[in-house]
Amino acid sequence: MKPRTGNDVADALIFAAHRVRNATDAKLRQSGLSLPSYKAMRALENSELSMREISEALQVAPRTVTDLIDGLEAKGLVAREPHPVDRRVTLLRLTQAGRDQLGTASAEAEEAYRVAFSGLSDADQKALRDLLDQVAPAGVA
Repeated sequence: MKPRTGNDVADALIFAAHRVRNATDAKLRQSGLSLPSYKAMRALENSELSMREISEALQVAPRTVTDLIDGLEAKGLVAREPHPVDRRVTLLRLTQAGRDQLGTASAEAEEAYRVAFSGLSDADQKALRDLLDQVAPAGVA
């Protein structure tokens, strides 16, 4: 059911985002990941990060990151390591199994996105992105 916030544009945006999110999450779950865990792994794709950095990157509470990382670590996809100079900080990194899983998951996510946006031409997709970039510009929470 489409949400009703009293603003047709907000309703359409929220509903579209919800459908894309759910479709992507369902596709990723076929390989054992959720959309949030996939996003955490993508954040770790090119560098080690602390829990705080992951929390900021994903814009979620630190407790949520802890739960995500615990699950990924239990699957052998992410490892915790001590920071080389600050012993209060634990760094997170993808394991080789995590990198392999991320490759598979990325292909699945791309397929979900392709399907979700298949009704839009390349020009329409660019126009949509340009318009969305103007919604709640940086600095506006």
